[in-house]
Amino acid sequence: MRLRHFLTAACAMLLITAIGAEAGEKKPVKPRKKKKGEVEQVDTAKTEKKDKYKEAIKDAKVYDGLIKAYVTPKEELYFEITPENTGHFYLLTNRITETSDDAAFAAGELIGNPIMFRISVDTSYVHFYSVNTFRKVREGDPITEAFERNNREPIIKSFKVKAFRKDTSYLIDMTSFFKSNEKLITPLQYSQNIMGTKSGSYDADASKILEVKSFPKNVEISSQICFQSEPTPYLVEIRRSILLLPDEPMKTRYQDNRVGYFYSSYQYFTSDADRVDVKSIIHRWRLEPKPEDMEKYFNGELVEPENPIVFYVDSAFPDKWREAVKQGIEDWQPAFEAAGFKNAIIAMDYPADSTGFDPDDIRYNCIRYIASDIANASGPSYVDPRSGEILVGDVNWYHNVISLVNNWRFTQTGAVDPRVRKAVFDDDVMAESLRYVASHEIGHTLGLMHNMGASYSFPVDSLRSPSFTQKYGTTPSIMDYARNNYIAQPGDLEKGVRLVPPLVGVYDIYAINWGYRLFPGDLTPEQEKVKLNAIIAEKAGDPMYKFGAQQIFNTISPADQMEDLGNDHMKAGDYAVANLKRLVPHLAEWFYKEGDDYMEIKIKYFNLANQYNRIMMHVYPYLGGVFFNDLVQDGSDDGIARVYVDKKTQKRAMQWLVNQALTFREWLLPAYIQDITGYGSGDLDGYQRSLMAKMFGAATLTFIAEGERSGQEGLYTLDGYMKDAVNTVLGNTLKGRKLTIEDMNMQNAMVASLAELAGVIEVPKDAIALSGMGGQSISGSYRADIADGSPVLGSGSFEEEALQCRLALQKQMEAAAGEPFCCFGHDHNASSRTAGDMTTSYFRQNNDLPKLSGALARPIALKELNRVISIYKSARNSGDSRTKAFYDYQIDKIERAMNK
Repeated sequence: MRLRHFLTAACAMLLITAIGAEAGEKKPVKPRKKKKGEVEQVDTAKTEKKDKYKEAIKDAKVYDGLIKAYVTPKEELYFEITPENTGHFYLLTNRITETSDDAAFAAGELIGNPIMFRISVDTSYVHFYSVNTFRKVREGDPITEAFERNNREPIIKSFKVKAFRKDTSYLIDMTSFFKSNEKLITPLQYSQNIMGTKSGSYDADASKILEVKSFPKNVEISSQICFQSEPTPYLVEIRRSILLLPDEPMKTRYQDNRVGYFYSSYQYFTSDADRVDVKSIIHRWRLEPKPEDMEKYFNGELVEPENPIVFYVDSAFPDKWREAVKQGIEDWQPAFEAAGFKNAIIAMDYPADSTGFDPDDIRYNCIRYIASDIANASGPSYVDPRSGEILVGDVNWYHNVISLVNNWRFTQTGAVDPRVRKAVFDDDVMAESLRYVASHEIGHTLGLMHNMGASYSFPVDSLRSPSFTQKYGTTPSIMDYARNNYIAQPGDLEKGVRLVPPLVGVYDIYAINWGYRLFPGDLTPEQEKVKLNAIIAEKAGDPMYKFGAQQIFNTISPADQMEDLGNDHMKAGDYAVANLKRLVPHLAEWFYKEGDDYMEIKIKYFNLANQYNRIMMHVYPYLGGVFFNDLVQDGSDDGIARVYVDKKTQKRAMQWLVNQALTFREWLLPAYIQDITGYGSGDLDGYQRSLMAKMFGAATLTFIAEGERSGQEGLYTLDGYMKDAVNTVLGNTLKGRKLTIEDMNMQNAMVASLAELAGVIEVPKDAIALSGMGGQSISGSYRADIADGSPVLGSGSFEEEALQCRLALQKQMEAAAGEPFCCFGHDHNASSRTAGDMTTSYFRQNNDLPKLSGALARPIALKELNRVISIYKSARNSGDSRTKAFYDYQIDKIERAMNK
């Protein structure tokens, strides 16, 4: 069908020629004798038509390959399209190679979504058609004709034919497409900086095509594109690659939520089913044995793949780090050996003799050193959307990632490891951490997602065991955000306790085997699924092999968190806080440098405070928490999809958090830190407010109420939870003690949260937006969002305090999640400026939380407010004068608010 246009055009040319010949035979024309001095007239139109193709490419440089390209002396770029080019599928990609503003892009980054297209030709135009990979119909199904009528492939770009030859070669001008600010491939749609998407007016005079290369499987076009913008102009050099996709797509493998792979999805239409199905296929490299080794492979022998995965390490890497990066790549060898392949992944330096090697060529996988202040690394990849085959993978290694690992290593292990108590680590220490960065990002390029639940499988005390940590490190998966061993205590290092993650974890090996293991016979994806389920079933009872999906917007499950260690966050928190208490007093001692300002000490202190914040936030999800299980009807897992955190654990978490909120200031902000930094105690008051917003927030109470009605045993009732929460906050009041400022701050914040929940006060729903959390209002996620629209009873002086509680929770959450996604973060967010791909990540998107019924919540909150008044009245004669005055003030404020 795709040759029809060529055949039609060719037949038309032959017909024209035949008609001309026939007319000549009927009426011969006798040559006329020229008169003396007469000049022979030339049919210029005929001559021009005859030479139009040659004239267009006269003196042009020729680049022969996948698509024949010509660059003329006028810097015009032409493609020669032949029938051979119409029988295939292609991928068009964008890569930044140089830039004048790395806030928008960094050199080396793949940007945006690749475009899959095919080529079609008629007598006037060459068309690029977008290929539909999001909907498919069963081959031979009776509904095929109807499906095709409703799923036409759109033309994304058409190019007027400049000239054509009798052999049906069509010449099209591609200059504007690659040189101008072409909407289809402009970099500006993906550029982001602190002010948002970059913009500017396209400067045609300063833009040009720089280089063209054409190879058998790809075409490479480099362009310089300039924009005039304020306050400074903007220049970017871009490499566009057109890659030939395989004529025979790789066999697909279906995605399973129990093993964390990136995947692509499509709708599947068939008249054999009673609904439109959605099928998802994982992303993986095409690893296959050499034909002569196929029998050996299926007999269980390790064989080398026909096409191993090769990553080239940027020559810009300092020599002191290069070997660690290469080790991080090849640390995945044991995982591929579990899948039957040896030497499946290879690390190489950029060739010293660069002839034929180009790191910007789409055929090469590279770890790119990007001189940028971004404290991150990322591992994007592009895939064939028909099959999930990974075609190219990169690691973007931003220079300032070293500051990230430096701060992590000191903050998390400085109490037990003297080697990290310095501003600049020794090379061997830094190399140990950078090896982990490389290995984590390579895991992304192999198709693996973050496994945020991995570290929860480890008992906390096991992380103090030399034998256990030497075998397993800090987590079963380096795809977790489980960095360094902050559980270890002084003396543990000397006993042999490992402080850093494993090279690759046991889950990682299992996941690679599941994704890359081949099976004998020409099995369909459905048939393969049976064998893949058996691999999962074999490990079903072992928590080390459980996948925990990353939670976004709200963290509901205590198990699947970022930056955490162990299966008991209160116990882990005790160890972590003990270590932080050991670090804070010594910052000036370890990082003092004569003549310098105190910036280094401030940075270290800021990171310690952030670590403490993360430790507290790890315990928050136990309040109203839920454990998730992905169930499949195959007998390998007969559990419960949603398991609510039991009453005993929630009460313990509540008490731990309140105790921390009342005591942390005395050690986290000593006098010398206040003197150096200028911070005051008031800067830490947000901790108490944040905790109250969490304890009495709508999301927490909603899951408490849902758990109460679930039929599961040992859970809180909503009344019981509210009573225990209030009693825990009022602990010192109930014991007749004098209140600290922290007590007063927290009790005041609790009363404000209860008053808002009860409807006694109203805080506008749009008062605060959750920055970076999907544009959700805090009110939509954390405030008492009453579902039945019960009228607000009035307003009073607690509104500002309730607002500050929710603002404090927002800030604390943002600080806890303040590491960039993938830190090292493959930004798998499709809105990212970098390679967003056609990828789906299995996230738990906890943004659309159920609403709390006002009929249920408000009476309980109002009851607790009245009980608080009674407690205050009973205690108003206890404690010191400040405590008594606080009780009198609270009683008066609550009563006035309730009586409005």
